[in-house]
This record gives sequence, structure tokens and C-alpha cells, in this order.
Amino acid sequence: MFKSKKEFFNIVRPKKNFFSIKISKICFLFMWIFLPIFSQKQILSDLRNIKFKSQQDNIKFENIKLEKTYEKEIIWQKIKSNKVQNNKIEWNKYEDKIPDDYSKKENFENKGISLNSLNRSIIYNHKIVGPDISWNVPLGFGWNKKYRFDFNARGHNTAIPDPPSRKFFGWNNGDAVGLLSYQFLHSNDKSFGINFGVRSLYQGNQALGGDSFIGEGLSAGFRWDYAITKTSGIAIGAEQLIHFDKLTDTGRNIYFTASKGFWHSEYEGQGLYPLDVATAGIGTGRLAVGTVKGFCSDTFGGSGTEKVYRRLCWSPIFSLARIWNPKVSTFFEYNSRFFLLGGSVAPKENIPIRGTLALIISDHIDNYKLHDLSELNWVFNISIGF
Repeated sequence: MFKSKKEFFNIVRPKKNFFSIKISKICFLFMWIFLPIFSQKQILSDLRNIKFKSQQDNIKFENIKLEKTYEKEIIWQKIKSNKVQNNKIEWNKYEDKIPDDYSKKENFENKGISLNSLNRSIIYNHKIVGPDISWNVPLGFGWNKKYRFDFNARGHNTAIPDPPSRKFFGWNNGDAVGLLSYQFLHSNDKSFGINFGVRSLYQGNQALGGDSFIGEGLSAGFRWDYAITKTSGIAIGAEQLIHFDKLTDTGRNIYFTASKGFWHSEYEGQGLYPLDVATAGIGTGRLAVGTVKGFCSDTFGGSGTEKVYRRLCWSPIFSLARIWNPKVSTFFEYNSRFFLLGGSVAPKENIPIRGTLALIISDHIDNYKLHDLSELNWVFNISIGF
């Protein structure tokens, strides 16, 4: 049999292999190193208080509780803050993308802005002065609440009908009328006022047909308006309604008009220039001397457009304006008497001074035939409020 116990164990137990010993040691080392990593999730799930440090602000926050975990999001709940190493707050400048069509700061100040009037001019938000958007057609916007008074000189450079000889840049025995308006009653969306008119601000050349003297033809009228929305409104009024003498021939300009503003585009709800404004309505007196008129009557003693009696008739009127920026506008107007192309400027936003110049491109005398260059005349408005 076996000579010794050593011989017996050598037969039953195989000899040790170098590679098997090596592999067993590697497996043991592997389990010793990586087994704690696989059990890390269990360790983290038992954590309730952790500490972390902000690299950017160098601020330590403590006692942050892990409330819930989701697949892609961790929601943290702060239960208490014990220590703050540095409580200094650092502010960084924030720069947002500016739209390509942005040109002026005021473009971003138009959110909810209201459009108001000062005679024939537009006022923004009851305080910022804008240009005229018509020559003779009254606006429908509600009268602004800052400037109650307005004095306007409205005239033309050439006597009508045209004198035998005239120059485009000459005065040609022209004339102007004055209108002082006082809008003294205001509520949230309505206003009421009165106006006084002066027939002539210039003494014409009698040899050239001028027959009016400065201060002739005193008259009075009224205006009531209502703001429907911030960009629309209606107005009912009359200029030169009551004549105090027989020298007034500027017409009993009774009118009913409506105006509406349209911003060109918007950026985050804020209007961008240009601003388009449409005004339309009906009128009498000098607002109804053309060939398109109707509903004539003897009301108020006639139209008052001539020193001879004429019936009071009604005619459609309108004005289409584009306001390129808060200070400059152009407009196209039909006031029954003329078709006009004009422009206006308001040089100071806080000083209510405005100037307007327009070309008469056709008139009712020759049934609105378009004028050639030799027949062009011009009209003007000069206004100041207070």
C-alpha cells in the first residue's frame, strides 16, 4: 500500500499549480477592490445630510436633504443653513438678443401706450408730443390730459382761385385762419372743450383780390371725444359753428370722425415704428365744398363758406398717415376741398410745437383733376400748445 501518510496525501491531493494560485489571488484582489463600489448605491441611499462646496462663489452649503430622485432629475430641499463662508453677492451683466429691426430706444416703450390728440397732432400716452397727421381733417383720438390749450394757424400760399400770375415759392396773396382750442373737461376716457376762430391772420392785397383784414370773422365751436381703446377713438365737434359777425366764410365745420392706430410690428408685445393712423368721417362747411356731398339742409343758417348763402351739406373726409418715428410723419388727406400730400415735424417731445407743410395735388374747382407742376400750391399748419 502506502509507505507513509505523506505518500497518501500526495496521491489524493494534486500538486499545486502556479497559475491556479495566481488566478485565485487576482480574483480575491478584484473582489476586495470593486465590491465596495457595487455596494455604494446602498450606502448613498442611507445618507440624509451631505456637504458640498460651490466652486464659482466659494460658498459652502450644509444640511441639504435629498428629498426625491428621478431618472433624469434630482430635487433638493434645503432644510437648514448653518454656515456661509462668504456672503458677498456678485452681479453679472445680462445681455439679451436684440431684434434686427431695433433702431431706437422708444420702440421698446410702446407697450400699452395710448394715442391721444392735440388738435391735428398725435400725443403719446398723454404727454409726449408728436407731429400732425392731417391738415384740416379733425382727429378722432381723445384729447390729451396734459395740454388743454392749443393755438393753430392754418393757411395756404395762394389765393383761391389762383391769381393770374403766381410763383410756387411766393405768397401769392395767400391767407390763414386761426383757431384757439380749450379742452377743459376730462374723465378717464372722455373730454369736452370749446374753440374760438379768427377768419383772417393776414391782410390781403386789395388790388389782387384780397378782401379780408386781420382779426375779421370771429366764431366759436365745440368738441367732444371718446377714447374707445388705447389706439382708437371718436370725436364729434364743430369749428366756426356760431358766427359773431357776417365776415366769416371759413365754414361751419361740423364733423364726426373716428381714428385708429396700427403699429407696424411687435416685439414681445411692444409696438415698433412706423405707426399707421387712419382717420375717416363726415363733415360740413369747408369739409363739404366738393362735388361729393349730400344730406343738404338749412340747418344752423347754411354752410357759412361764402358771404352769400349756401345750404349746409355733408361730405366724406379722411386722412391716412404714417408716423416714421415719434417726431416725423407723412400723410395723404381728402377734405372735400383738396387732395393733399403732406409732412409734419414735432421737434421736441416735451414742447408742443409742430409744423406742417403739404402740397395741393388736386382740388374741387376742376373736379379733382391731378395738378401738373405749374399748378401746384402748398398749405401749412403752425401749432403751439400749452
